[in-house]
Amino acid sequence: MAQNSSGHPRNGQDDAFPPRRLGKFGVGSQYRAVHLIPSRNEAYYRVGPAITSSFMRQCTTHAPTRARWCSSMWLTAQLDACRRAFEAGAEPELVATVHAAIRHLSESHITGKAVKAGDRAPPFRLRDEPGGVVLLADLLARGPVVLSFFRGEWCSYCALELAALAEATPDIERLGATVLALSPHISERASPCGRDEGRPFPMLKDRGGGIARQYRIAFTVPRQFRAAYLAIGFPKPVKSLPTTWRLPIPATYVVDNAGRVVLSYLDADHTTRLEPAEIIRALTGLRMSGGSGIPERNNG
Repeated sequence: MAQNSSGHPRNGQDDAFPPRRLGKFGVGSQYRAVHLIPSRNEAYYRVGPAITSSFMRQCTTHAPTRARWCSSMWLTAQLDACRRAFEAGAEPELVATVHAAIRHLSESHITGKAVKAGDRAPPFRLRDEPGGVVLLADLLARGPVVLSFFRGEWCSYCALELAALAEATPDIERLGATVLALSPHISERASPCGRDEGRPFPMLKDRGGGIARQYRIAFTVPRQFRAAYLAIGFPKPVKSLPTTWRLPIPATYVVDNAGRVVLSYLDADHTTRLEPAEIIRALTGLRMSGGSGIPERNNG
């Protein structure tokens, strides 16, 4: 198997879909893992610095601005710009602490323990705001499901990811799939069924990160990093509970209608996310393979 300069396996050049390019952030990081079936290859990419909400507030507060960003730039390019802006403008101590937090989470090997492609997706049920219940099994009865776990609307990177996912949702739905976003931090302004303005998919509150724990992607922010998390937007806790500081790592799953994960994106670095185009690739491969089961060929 071909390997990158760090000795990690990389996807073959002869795959039906060429390897994804991420600009200057080429192959070589231990933080990110994209798993697909049947090759079970992992793609590793370098990471950049984090960003404070002070810069991104200009880019994510107003929907028209956000839409212009998303239509003119790939998600990865947006995140890259944000990282560079943070590096140039944030206090060095904060940058260093956020980097240390990312390294600490990576060293916990959380991505290696998580549910990934080839596994069965743990079933779940969540209550939506009007008092109804959303069951994964019900959604899978209608077709594939795209699950996006994000940290919260306070996270600037999550806001960019959700905006990009919203733009891609019509294409995803045309392929017969349903999009569902889950987070322990959903704002009060979310309308019934968790749909926010400009978001064509449900956003459900995963209270205490219970569903994230089932997918083995939940972690508790260590005490030494909590001040930095507050500085980059984490809402100041009103109560001190065991689940107060529990968050999911950024994770995206494509689940076929048999309940099997066919694509998993897992990242210990909260500043990088999966391009929606990769979701569409996986769903297209799924449809070409007959609408159920694993796409014949795919890569990360």
